[in-house]
Amino acid sequence: MSALDLSALLLTATTAEPRPGTLRVTVTGEIDMATRPRLDEELDRAVAAQPQRLVVDLLGVGFCGVTGVASLGRLRARCADAGIDLALKPSPVVRRALDLAAVGPLFRMEGRPERLVAQ
Repeated sequence: MSALDLSALLLTATTAEPRPGTLRVTVTGEIDMATRPRLDEELDRAVAAQPQRLVVDLLGVGFCGVTGVASLGRLRARCADAGIDLALKPSPVVRRALDLAAVGPLFRMEGRPERLVAQ
């Protein structure tokens, strides 16, 4: 099994346009070194589409390593440069990873408050 095949088993990322001007990237699985390229590819496509608003739904992410945090940081910078309003819907695991890296406050988080509390 190739690394690409393995990453497809560990992470899915799909993009939809729930309303004009807004893209939602829904990510499920694990964000680590093996899956980061797949995630970055989907996020790059979303930014290239130049939406007014980009929502990254990470509620289905069960693991987020340092490469995942770095990927989200790069996304934040690209969105800021492009004038795209970025919002994250983090799972508790993602929120904790962002907080441990001391970058959580840099992101606008959406979702129910109890989902945003670090576990």
